[in-house]
Amino acid sequence: MKTWGIACAVVLFSNSAWTKAEPPQFVLEWGSSGTGNGQFGGAHGIEVDADGNVLVADTNNHRIQKFTSEGAFIMSWGTLGSGPGQFNHPHGIGIDPLGNIYVAETGNNRVQKFASDGTFITMWGSFGTGDGQFQHNHGLAVDSNGNVFVADRDQNRVQKFTTDGTFVLAIGSPGVGDGQFSGANGVTVDGDDNVFIGDSSPRIQKFTNDGTFILSWGSAGAGDGQFNFPRGLSTDEFGNVYVCDRNAHRMQQFTGTGTFLASWGSFGSGEGQFNLPYGLRASANGTVYVSDSNNFRVQKFQFAQPAVPVASAWGLVVMALLLLTAGSAMFVRRAPQRSLFGN
Repeated sequence: MKTWGIACAVVLFSNSAWTKAEPPQFVLEWGSSGTGNGQFGGAHGIEVDADGNVLVADTNNHRIQKFTSEGAFIMSWGTLGSGPGQFNHPHGIGIDPLGNIYVAETGNNRVQKFASDGTFITMWGSFGTGDGQFQHNHGLAVDSNGNVFVADRDQNRVQKFTTDGTFVLAIGSPGVGDGQFSGANGVTVDGDDNVFIGDSSPRIQKFTNDGTFILSWGSAGAGDGQFNFPRGLSTDEFGNVYVCDRNAHRMQQFTGTGTFLASWGSFGSGEGQFNLPYGLRASANGTVYVSDSNNFRVQKFQFAQPAVPVASAWGLVVMALLLLTAGSAMFVRRAPQRSLFGN
């Protein structure tokens, strides 16, 4: 039985395919240009907390804004400055399993950590080339253990820290080879704590949590799986990877191994259109939020059916044969032994 179960699992997953997703539907939008509550001076990083609230790095207003999933304003914090709780062009934003919020600031070359209500906890980083120093830090992501990954764009690397800011390791060097970058921008982590990094070269690279290169995909262009300056990245509960293709004014969706699934968006200000979108965040149940920077808004989308792995026809046929074989074997083993002379 154990051998049969393993065989079935191998057949099912080795012969699996992916359902190609239909583009998601536009649900709603909020925001406009300005400095008031719910207005933006360039919406960049975006994140969703455990309660479904949406946090947005309002970059040019030097603050973080928090909204309900329907776009109702909840709170904001931050002003221009270099003190605790102040910001100088915040970009990346992430949330750890305990609900703490991390913000990467480009202007101050640092990361700040806050409680879920915006209370300052700690900060680390400065301008420079050493461990824990940054030059134009951009995207930020947090893994299941609370480790923080920060895209150090102009130094062509991503740095990993513990939850209290202790440097762990750096991924990358200048170049176009595997594990090298020509401007590391977006970063995200999947459910298995694999790390995906957007490279201006342009491509997406995938690494283990300790920085070992796994694979890459993408090239310059406007076709499926091609990019024109990939910025924000996100993953969903199925391991799909979402890429904010900024200069192409669109979103693209892939499997965790780079297979193209769907895309949506074009240049404009209408529903489902974008003007230099910077960030996106895939939430539960097929919901995706996009920070549409030059349209000064957030757009919310909904997939009717998520892209999930399914067994191919060949895999299902072989698995059915295995089930029949196993069933016959069980019948033979369990059939009662009858005496030729009866009972």
